[in-house]
This record gives sequence, C-alpha cells and structure tokens, in this order.
Amino acid sequence: TAQLVSLNMVTYLLLFSYMPETLYYSIIINNNWMSKIMVHKYLEKSMILFRYYSNNKQSASNFTSSVFKMSEHKPSYKKFINDEYLGYYLSGLIEGDGNIGTRLITISIHIKDIQNAYNLINLVGYGKIINYSHTTKAIRLVFGNKQARKRVFELINGKLLGPYKHKQLIEQKYDIEFNMPIKPMAHFNLWDNPWLTGFSDADGSFGVFISKSKTHKLGYNVTLTFRIKQKYDYLLKYVKNTLGGNIYLLNKNITSYHIIGVVSNIEIYQYSSSGPSIEDAGATNFKYAYNVIKYFSKYPPLHNSKYIHFLKWYKIYLLIQDKKHLTEEGFNKIKNIKRNFRD
Repeated sequence: TAQLVSLNMVTYLLLFSYMPETLYYSIIINNNWMSKIMVHKYLEKSMILFRYYSNNKQSASNFTSSVFKMSEHKPSYKKFINDEYLGYYLSGLIEGDGNIGTRLITISIHIKDIQNAYNLINLVGYGKIINYSHTTKAIRLVFGNKQARKRVFELINGKLLGPYKHKQLIEQKYDIEFNMPIKPMAHFNLWDNPWLTGFSDADGSFGVFISKSKTHKLGYNVTLTFRIKQKYDYLLKYVKNTLGGNIYLLNKNITSYHIIGVVSNIEIYQYSSSGPSIEDAGATNFKYAYNVIKYFSKYPPLHNSKYIHFLKWYKIYLLIQDKKHLTEEGFNKIKNIKRNFRD
C-alpha cells in the first residue's frame, strides 16, 4: 500500500499519459482501496508501454520497429498512363518551378533532366525546349502556341494547391481566352496522386549526411534528409502535413543558388524530413524517412537525376533498416553510396 500512495514523478507522468482522467482524480480525491487496485493494473500496463516506447525510438542507431520496414524491391520508373495523373504531376512541377504568362507557360528544368522534358512533350503533345542565354545548367520547357497553352490549362485546371500560379491564370485571363472557367484552388490528399512528385522534381533533393557521434557504435551517425526549398511556405505545409518533418525559414536576405542562376536578397523556406542542418543529424525521425519512401515508391520521380538519388537513398534506408549500418561492412557501403550520390 505504501508503494501505491508514495507515487514518484515517473509514476505521475505515466498516470497523465496512459490513465483516464476520472481514475486519476478518483485516487487523489477518494483514496479508496478499489481505485488503488485499478491504478496498480494501469501502472503495470503503463510500464510495459513505457519500456516498449523506450526500446523503439526512431534513430539510425536503434531501428527495430517492424512498422517502418520497407521492401527490398526497388520502385520501378513509371510513366503516366492517363491525363489525370499527368495533370497532377504538371501542377506540382509548375507550382514548384514554373510560370504562367500571357503568351507562354514555362518550366525550368536542369540540363541533366532534359530527357524528362522530352517525355513531357510527348505526353502533353506540345512543347519545345529553349536554352537560357545566361546559363548552360538549365533549359526551359515552353508551351507557347495557343493550343499548347490550352492543353496545359486543361490538364492543371482544378489541380493547383497554391494561390500564386492560380492567381497567374486569373491575371492572364485564361478563362476568357479559352472560354473555360478557372476552377478554385484544389484541396486533396497528396497520397492520392503524383502532385508531390512534380513539386519535388522542381525543387526537391535527397541527401545523406554522416557526422561524428559519441553514442553510436562506430562513432558516426547517418542522417537521411529529403528537402524542398521555396520562396513561400504555403505549399511546404502540405508536404509537412503529409510526410511529417519541419519547415524552417533560412537566413533572411540570403543568396540563393537556383538552376537558372544566383538570386539574392530573398527569404527562402525549407521543408526538411529531419533537422534544419547537418548539425541536427540526431533529430532525424525515421518515421518521416519511411513516409518519404512510401510516397515515392508509389509515385517515383520522373526527373532522371532525382530518380537515381531516390534509389540510392532507398538503399541506405534498407541498410539502416537491417542494422547493417552498425557493421564496418555496412557502414562502408553507405559511405560509398554517399560518395557517388551526385553522379
């Protein structure tokens, strides 16, 4: 009885976390023997839950939960077979790095992903590739004639999540030009379509970082990060709500290095599946990494470079999942994958 009455701080925390309010107040106010027996039973269950939670924290050094197990079969590169999915992908791509003008709809694409630009031209049925005059690192996918712009408008209408490109449609009077109402901004579950694939192909990146750690077996911590940078945080909130993670305002008035050149004196927001920087490696939550893999396994990146990076990211995840990162051989495999990550 004395043990039940003399509750320590840990017990109080367990009571607040796992015991119904009515039972807690019952023992505090009434202090009767029946409540004490019920509390004892709840404490037994609470300790089991507490030990389970402690033993299953998501970190690169202790990754045991079967809930986040992924298949070793790599996701296959997919092409969209219908206009519905193509429209969602294009919407994400345009909202990430496109522009809707009066005479042109343009999308910036890195030169190493030019093959996907040609694929999109085939899928849309229109479009051409134009080089930038001031850089060789990127090209523009341009939909210029009226039929091309109408086709893209039909594909993305009703699938834009943010206000910025939606406002461009209104300002450029696409509804009047094509005698077609501009549908309201969309609200949909990102898990249901490849919008996020397009958005990620525009401005996303898969990264792996290795940092020294005193608490890990080999003295190093492995961090997997999926990041997207944008001028506004509106769309990043959709990503966070879907995959988990965090949004950070990077240093104000920074110089941003974009594929079309250097852009200075702007605020940049960043979504990250882990911490805001490499130094926050310990903050990685493998539940979020699991969500990233789960989504892109269903809707793989179409940009060739992003697809290759995702597969390498996936390989490292599997090594961590199987605890091979705790062995010298597995850790060396991770280092080799990281070394070739930008290939």
